[in-house]
Amino acid sequence: MDTTLLLYFGLLAVFLGSAIYLIVRDLNVDNPQKAVEEEQPKLSTLPFAGDQVPPDGVSDRIDYRFRELIFQSGLDLAPEPAFLLMVFAGLLVGGGIFLWRDDVMLGVLGFLVGFVATFTYYVVQRRTHLKTLQEQLPGSMETMARAVRAGETLDQAVEATGKGTLEPLGVEWRRTSRHLEMGLAVPAAMKSMIKRVPLMELRILSTALNVQRRTGGNLAATLDRMSQVIRDRLSYHRQFQAATGSSRMATLLIAMAGPAVFTYMMIFQHDYMGQFFILPGGITLLAIAGVLQVIGLVWVYGLLRNNY
Repeated sequence: MDTTLLLYFGLLAVFLGSAIYLIVRDLNVDNPQKAVEEEQPKLSTLPFAGDQVPPDGVSDRIDYRFRELIFQSGLDLAPEPAFLLMVFAGLLVGGGIFLWRDDVMLGVLGFLVGFVATFTYYVVQRRTHLKTLQEQLPGSMETMARAVRAGETLDQAVEATGKGTLEPLGVEWRRTSRHLEMGLAVPAAMKSMIKRVPLMELRILSTALNVQRRTGGNLAATLDRMSQVIRDRLSYHRQFQAATGSSRMATLLIAMAGPAVFTYMMIFQHDYMGQFFILPGGITLLAIAGVLQVIGLVWVYGLLRNNY
């Protein structure tokens, strides 16, 4: 391999690594002026739901969805550094494969693998984060019901719920309490919370709080009933996951088999796989195989998905 090209990739890796290190270091620096607020956990700055401009155009929609993904994943990371991490992972994997095999096609494939793998991590982290919030929601609703029975107002009950709920749901209730303290109405504060935590149970809770705010009623009893309903739904989901565990594992293995074999053949049997890009119809066959793979995964996902 050309020494100049090797030096170029080495410097690029050093610069990208330094940039990622500085970004992560700045995100983790503690402010000395907030050391006295140990009993109040740090609240990261998130955009308010009412301040977000609706996306217009394909690029704006992609940017909007990616920002939603990062904010809802629970990571203390802004969208811009998160995208840089995806690019860095792609360059790291693609550059390593390119230096190893000295093949541009393999380098591009490695970049896509690293880029998509980091994006997949964000998606899995978002799902795990929302699952944790869903598990904590019944307990927080019971805490709010006890606070209402004790004679506290709704604003005070939300504050008590934020203090009595463990992370990560506790910080969301504390954000909502801060919004209410700043004078926001209950619908606006709950709308912002739903934007950060897009759970159906939370939407139902928001509707119940808004109705109670306008018309009154026994809020404590309503919260208790909703808490029990959510626990029943979570129990049903666990039973469904256990009953379909073997099918979902088989589906995952089948889904991973095609891309894994293709990647292995491209790296270790490149001369054989290269014929698909040379012979007439080879690229068409690969495209058809990829489309059928995606259709099959979407179909199986629809069969295993449960919206109850």
